[in-house]
Amino acid sequence: MPIRSTAMPARRTVLRRSAAISVALTMALTATACGESGAGGDGRTTITLGYYAEAGGPADGTMRKLVKEFEKANPTIRVKIESADYDKFHTRLRTQLAGRKAPDVWLSDGVLVQEFAGRGSLRDLSAYAAKLNPDDYLGVDLIKKGDPKGRLFGFPQGAQSTALFYNKKLFAEAGVEEPTADWTYDDLLAAARKLTKDTNSDGKPDVYGFRSYSPSFVESWWPMVKAFGGEVLGEDGKVAIDSPQSRQAFDWMLRTMYEEKVAPDPVTTEALGKSQSLFPSSVVAMQFGIYARIQTANQGKVDFGVAPLPKGPTGERGDLANINAWVINRAAPGARADAAWKWIEYFSGEKPQAAWTDIGEAIPINTKVTRTPAFLSPKTPPADRKVFLDSLASADDLGLNPVWSEYTAAISEAVTAALSKESSVPDALKTGQSDAQSAIDRFRPAG
Repeated sequence: MPIRSTAMPARRTVLRRSAAISVALTMALTATACGESGAGGDGRTTITLGYYAEAGGPADGTMRKLVKEFEKANPTIRVKIESADYDKFHTRLRTQLAGRKAPDVWLSDGVLVQEFAGRGSLRDLSAYAAKLNPDDYLGVDLIKKGDPKGRLFGFPQGAQSTALFYNKKLFAEAGVEEPTADWTYDDLLAAARKLTKDTNSDGKPDVYGFRSYSPSFVESWWPMVKAFGGEVLGEDGKVAIDSPQSRQAFDWMLRTMYEEKVAPDPVTTEALGKSQSLFPSSVVAMQFGIYARIQTANQGKVDFGVAPLPKGPTGERGDLANINAWVINRAAPGARADAAWKWIEYFSGEKPQAAWTDIGEAIPINTKVTRTPAFLSPKTPPADRKVFLDSLASADDLGLNPVWSEYTAAISEAVTAALSKESSVPDALKTGQSDAQSAIDRFRPAG
């Protein structure tokens, strides 16, 4: 399922949310599960499965169908489903963790795995996964990278990587050649100039060449920072966004919005209907987007293609990925944990992964399925989805740690101030780095 945590809420809301996570998950560390065997009177083991999805939507319907098929294939296991939309699901989950009533296995946004693990709520899946061939699955290494000891606290459910989305019709009308793998940021800007149109001569573009800013920073400034040679979180775990390379990336963004005026600024972006609606409505001709944006673009009936992210001055593209994952409650007793792992193993198989691929919201994590026509030659745009696989193969993670939500919110607040011209770029990066590092330094792992 698509990443949801990269959209920045108000700072104080995130701080309260992080505090709530800390209290709820620390309490969960001391939880003891009821019924050690987990078996009922009929000898079946009952597990509770939690996931987030729109009620009655394609993901919800497919998940329920797969659960029935899983139970049929595993008659000694009964599955109780707990589902809700993204926000409601996670709000309820934290309450359940505090009350020792969390599901045995649940779907976690990839950026939240280390937040749960760092507070002692998740079972290490390394021993389970050791029985599988790692070459058969995508994303395992990126999940491990988030843990300082290389443990596996989640198993891939679906992957998101980034690409350059472009509107073929607008490109053709402007006489601009479609993007290629050789494009640089200079090429991107040159094309954006030609694609920007003021059709009613009111001095404001009706079509912008590029969407530069988005609150979903994996589709905006984060890959740009990396493409220009900067880092958000260094290999030593320290925040590193305050650098000359990062300043160069943000100066490029400011240029697109205020000098060249080929991209809407943050205020205009919100006024036009928020960042994720601009490409589907053909208000922007290009955007950085994760795989899940295919759904919204197709809902807007846009004739579009995808290309690799452009190369920065260092030749890097700044590819990023988020791996949503199944996790198992540390408090689940052995029988229920084993049954939960059977579900994970089942969901990762070819048939379930093929069914999930049909929804089109995530890159399948089963490598055999990624080589099938259902994925590579779909009936809906874009025609070339291998672009996302190539991006995933070279992608870095999103600087994961147990306080990801809090430290990224601190950076994003400062960055948005700079991109809205409420602060200078140097001051914003200095403030963002300091506040983000303080959030990391305050955290104390459980146990």
